[in-house]
Amino acid sequence: MKKIAALLVALVMMLSMTAVAEGTTELTYWSMWSSTEPQAIAIQKIIDEYTAATGVKVNVEWMGRDIKTTIETAIDAGEKVDLFDDDFQRVSQQLGGKLTDLEEMAKAVNYDDFAIAALPAAVRGWASSLKAIPYQSYSSGILYNVEMFEAAGIEAAPATWEELLAACEKLKAAGYAPFAQDDAYVRYTYGFLLARYIGQDAVKELVINGDWAENEGALKAAQRIEELHTLGYLSDEVPGTYPASQNGLGFGTTAMVVCATWVPNEVLTNTEYTGTIGMYNFPSVEGGVDPNTYANIGAQAFGIPATSENAQAAFDLIMAIVSGTGDSMLAMETNSLPCDTRNTEWPELLAGCKDAVNAQTGVYDWNMGLGENADIDATLQTNLLKLFEGGFTAQQFIDAMEEASK
Repeated sequence: MKKIAALLVALVMMLSMTAVAEGTTELTYWSMWSSTEPQAIAIQKIIDEYTAATGVKVNVEWMGRDIKTTIETAIDAGEKVDLFDDDFQRVSQQLGGKLTDLEEMAKAVNYDDFAIAALPAAVRGWASSLKAIPYQSYSSGILYNVEMFEAAGIEAAPATWEELLAACEKLKAAGYAPFAQDDAYVRYTYGFLLARYIGQDAVKELVINGDWAENEGALKAAQRIEELHTLGYLSDEVPGTYPASQNGLGFGTTAMVVCATWVPNEVLTNTEYTGTIGMYNFPSVEGGVDPNTYANIGAQAFGIPATSENAQAAFDLIMAIVSGTGDSMLAMETNSLPCDTRNTEWPELLAGCKDAVNAQTGVYDWNMGLGENADIDATLQTNLLKLFEGGFTAQQFIDAMEEASK
């Protein structure tokens, strides 16, 4: 079935290119990847196959992450850029008004039938229509060392905060530090808790408008972190300097970390750990508004500037990358999630994340909305570091944020 599906996508792609004169079209692609990165290597292979099949030449500029500061200027200046990629939220929100609407081209290849539904839905929510095509997605939750869970006798992934505390107690009794926490992700963990209590829209309102002292959910979220510290469920090194804490999953010093599906690959790279890292969805909390099936889900995305004279050919190339065998190869060679739901084979390194990802029903932004107010971002980071290390009680954290918001 996978081969048939891939052939169908290839056939539709070829049919959609009948208006492109073979050998006469050249595309210019600005990429967010550096040429030596695994993503770039995989994408170049797909491009080579696309050129061989269509005669369309693709000139690639491997821009690296600097693209986020250069692409808008290039589009405004009318430079020849037929497609580019960057973070899918940034592409949709900041550049959506300068991009080609892809709804009709996507409809022609039945894109919505095989795309991960949450990803184009997020693009449409940010840009009002399909102005970008997501790829190389990630999801999030609590990553854990499966062998430690088994040794501690934990048979089921915690679905509620109470179940999580029970699992922590078993891990502690078995001689393991239950939780690690890197400094780079303190807002991520607190954001998850806060969104569970009050929902992402309310999180954004809180950081924009203040009123921390009046927000019961903000205090409860901080109390859960204080609880982990008081009960001895946080590693002594918390908060560690990234990636020291998450590496504990590979070195066998800690069992869990709140993060995303790139962790298994990073831990393998940093520690050469060959065991299994699983993932379960961040637990629900008593009295909260969001279930444990909501997660921060993200991706990169391709956009086609409205100034491109080769939009159809650029779209066809994008489809070659985000669907069928191209999507499968990209996922396998970069240890990332497939974006074509027909590609049911996942990288072995991410097999332990599959059930959690497939159970997710809602999408959070990065840090669950905590980044909406840049004016307090640095202060929030500093105060959360104090909370995690035990230098602040939950109430002291709230008082500090109330003061910072005045």
